[in-house]
Amino acid sequence: MFVQSARLLARESGDVAYEAESLYRLASLAHYDGQPGDALALAAEALEFADERGVVLVQAWSLHLMAVVHSDSGNHAEALALCLRALTLYRSTDHVLDEGNILNTLATIHHELGDVDRAILNYDAARKANARDGRSDFEAIALSNIGSLRVERGDLDEGIELGRRAVDVGRRHAPGFLPRLLTSFAESLARRADPERDDTEAAREALGEARRLLDDSAIAFDDALRAEVELATGRLETQSGRIDVAEEHLREALGLAQVIGARQIELTSIAALATLTKQVGRLAEAVAFLEARCDVAERLAKDGLDNRVRTMQIAHDAENSRQRTEIVRLRLAVAQARHEVE
Repeated sequence: MFVQSARLLARESGDVAYEAESLYRLASLAHYDGQPGDALALAAEALEFADERGVVLVQAWSLHLMAVVHSDSGNHAEALALCLRALTLYRSTDHVLDEGNILNTLATIHHELGDVDRAILNYDAARKANARDGRSDFEAIALSNIGSLRVERGDLDEGIELGRRAVDVGRRHAPGFLPRLLTSFAESLARRADPERDDTEAAREALGEARRLLDDSAIAFDDALRAEVELATGRLETQSGRIDVAEEHLREALGLAQVIGARQIELTSIAALATLTKQVGRLAEAVAFLEARCDVAERLAKDGLDNRVRTMQIAHDAENSRQRTEIVRLRLAVAQARHEVE
């Protein structure tokens, strides 16, 4: 409501830059509220509005948000193209706070595409940009992501140390990111699972702290993050052999993901439950979870297709609008020329 009011005030006062930013903020709110289709449409509207009026910073922000939406729905090639455009436009402005965030998204997309080397290069670039711009909050995220990639590649000790540093930076500079940083750190510890270093217990403590932060903090955390914490806890307890506890957390993660429409978390939770029920010999349930996993994968693919179609439709409508504007301009020019002749 407040953003809509800001947009109306900006329009009344003729402040096109502020009106463009208000459109982008509406798109961001839609994304935060779990409405990716609305977020994509509003971001595209903000992009077109900003493009027509030369508000380059809002163009970059809008392209970045569109990249995030596409990445979330599995359209990684589209997300990569949009994110690269966002980075190029952002670097053409004099704004200096968000380059690290865009680079971080670019690295995440490369990671999801399986290009780990490019992912690490972009995470390192994000760290340098964050250090330059004084963005210690994004520095924590970049450290955490690099640590997770190192663990994934088998560099367990180095990756866990980076995750620990990310948590330390988060405690001092980014309390809003701390639950996610703790969750990522716990997953790295669980992957090493060295009994001599009490990795499993340390991971359990990190996840417990993340859960307490979600319960007690005055900072607003979203349900998707809570679902991630529950999922990580379920996988840790499955690995530890505490099957009943693991199943409770996995079902909690699945329920939250279904409520908020977080398809990727839903997919991973179902897969974990299928593995758990098969492990304990509940084969009929395992089969049912595998079937459910196929259904979710199909819906995820449909979501991605819908977003691609919507993007194409928005681009088509924008082109038609530009052509109509050009036709009107030409007709006015012809009319003016005739008037001058007469």
